[in-house]
Amino acid sequence: MIENTRLAEAQQILHNYIKLKGLRNTPERQKILEIVYSVNTPFTVDMVWEYLQDEYRVTRVTVYNSLELFFKAGLVIKRSNGNEGMEYEACVQTQTHHNMCCTICNQLFEFKDPSIAAFLGLKRYKKFKMTNCSVMIYGICAKCQAKINREKRKQKNKQK
Repeated sequence: MIENTRLAEAQQILHNYIKLKGLRNTPERQKILEIVYSVNTPFTVDMVWEYLQDEYRVTRVTVYNSLELFFKAGLVIKRSNGNEGMEYEACVQTQTHHNMCCTICNQLFEFKDPSIAAFLGLKRYKKFKMTNCSVMIYGICAKCQAKINREKRKQKNKQK
């Protein structure tokens, strides 16, 4: 039910944004938005394009342009995925969204901390009104830390 509410909210935001910008609301855009809000993990243009292949004949460029439109409308966040390019994640503009990314295994961990948005909301930015915030913290996850520590102990034991 929550996902349907998020999708309905996203559809309304997209409808208003498209109307404001004088763009067309195409069936392809609506389907891409449905896919975006049905996936609970970060995704790439290629992943969305593959989902569409059974029902729609769209190019990767169409998917990319739609995702960029969604980004500008505040419906997705995007971030660099190292050498693999950009990845996106559904995020209605009224939500704050934070992740921690392990620099070793590249696993993402979502976390919620309203104090971050509250702190940034208190800041005044000249000629800029913050509507949302997304934080990405890079570091090493507990699993990778444990692996590193085991390797260090092995090396230490070999030297003895």
